[in-house]
Amino acid sequence: MSIRFMNFGDIAHVRDVINGDPEFRLASRFFSKDILLVVGDSKCIVKVRDGVVIGLKLNPTFMNPWSFFIKGSTEAWQNFLQPQPPPFFTDLYGCVARQNFELGGDIETAFAHYWAVTRLLDLLRELQNEPESREPVKDKRQP
Repeated sequence: MSIRFMNFGDIAHVRDVINGDPEFRLASRFFSKDILLVVGDSKCIVKVRDGVVIGLKLNPTFMNPWSFFIKGSTEAWQNFLQPQPPPFFTDLYGCVARQNFELGGDIETAFAHYWAVTRLLDLLRELQNEPESREPVKDKRQP
């Protein structure tokens, strides 16, 4: 199972879905930070400014700053992103408490904006489990 938000071809779609979510916009309206997501050996920085994801940077270098990180093995992320995750993979707190994920950096900011962070992770789960085809459905009544 590939992780969709780590796929270069899906970055624009991931950004658009997150930005189109009214709950995320509300939860993150005062949130302007860069979040480093680490999946095994792969990395992605999600840049959020006042409730809008302005970019996702895959495989950043040490020259790309971030505020805090959420790090887990590929297996841990695959469990977390399942439609019905196993126990202790249902939310960020459970993953961190059971040491499946590591939360680091400016964790005070991460917890100050916990709602926004968890909504972002929920959206990543939804994106992971949506059908691969994103082609618009054609109206069968049209010739």
